[in-house]
Amino acid sequence: DTRGRPLADFDYSRTISAANEAAALSSVVDAVKRQLSRYPTTEEEDATIIKDKGLFRLLNYEQRMAIRHRRNEKRLLKRTIAALEKQIRRKGLDAEDLQRAGGSTLGEVLPGDEKYVKQKTALEDRLEKMGLPVDLR
Repeated sequence: DTRGRPLADFDYSRTISAANEAAALSSVVDAVKRQLSRYPTTEEEDATIIKDKGLFRLLNYEQRMAIRHRRNEKRLLKRTIAALEKQIRRKGLDAEDLQRAGGSTLGEVLPGDEKYVKQKTALEDRLEKMGLPVDLR
């Protein structure tokens, strides 16, 4: 519920809490890993098929392209997992005792994300908490 405010008014650079951010990123990692596990072969097995020129030539064009495409999908999924896990480590979200929001919807700035945050003045924060328009121009 945006309470009548347009979505452009919200500061998406702030996270609800470190625990929420960790849970969100971890759930995406888990989903990508599940997708990766659904393939009938591994990336390495596909690479072996492609490298075996004799076997690979026996396949028709569509089959060869399907194997290459499947291997490339697996590569992308693995890179996605690595990038998300790196982000989790970089932000310190792999710790056990992460702080929860405690009912606050103001959000917080995680370490390393300061450069992405719109800077607000104390007056803007107060006006926003009161539900008044923040843009004073």
